[in-house]
Amino acid sequence: MDLVMITSHQREKSMPNRIFSSVLLIIATLQLTGCAGAILGAGVAAIGASSSEKGFATTINDTSISLKIRDKFVQTDIDLVEGISIEVNDGNVLLVGRIENEELKVQASKLAWEVRGVRSVINDVEIAEKVSLKQRATDSSAGANLRRLLITDLNINSLNYSIEVVRGVVYLTGIAKDQAEIDRVTEHARNLSYVSRVENYVILQDDPRD
Repeated sequence: MDLVMITSHQREKSMPNRIFSSVLLIIATLQLTGCAGAILGAGVAAIGASSSEKGFATTINDTSISLKIRDKFVQTDIDLVEGISIEVNDGNVLLVGRIENEELKVQASKLAWEVRGVRSVINDVEIAEKVSLKQRATDSSAGANLRRLLITDLNINSLNYSIEVVRGVVYLTGIAKDQAEIDRVTEHARNLSYVSRVENYVILQDDPRD
């Protein structure tokens, strides 16, 4: 009985040490990558992750993804940082907030997809600039039709793509398994009756990602 109690006590003492060691490792990594401003937040997230349902490793990975996306926002346009909040759950990115124009919204999706470990990007950012209800409805319909085409095409993984339609221009971001898949997605977009142009920012899964 004494031996069992001692072993149990040792395990209880060693658990905080393992968590603390992991936090130190994360902090050291962040310092090396220049993310010093986010060290405290990452450390708190790491400690809290020990009791998280999604697990320690997943929580740390999600935190890393969020920090990398934010860093890309900082380097690209300060309005992205001030207007958009980033939520990451098991590699799935949710962008919410309010920014000035649709171009910045598209840029936010593009930057998020460039981070290694991102599995999907949902962009729910609102646009401040005024667009007529008719224009917005037409763009929304075109985007929904394209999403339907991607979902029903068995040669395409529709979850790997983000679609934005702005005044008849389709903006594609995401990650493709090969060039053939990119070509199929682009062709679907071009065949939509309302679309005037397709801007393709999709990257290949073998392309370098941060």
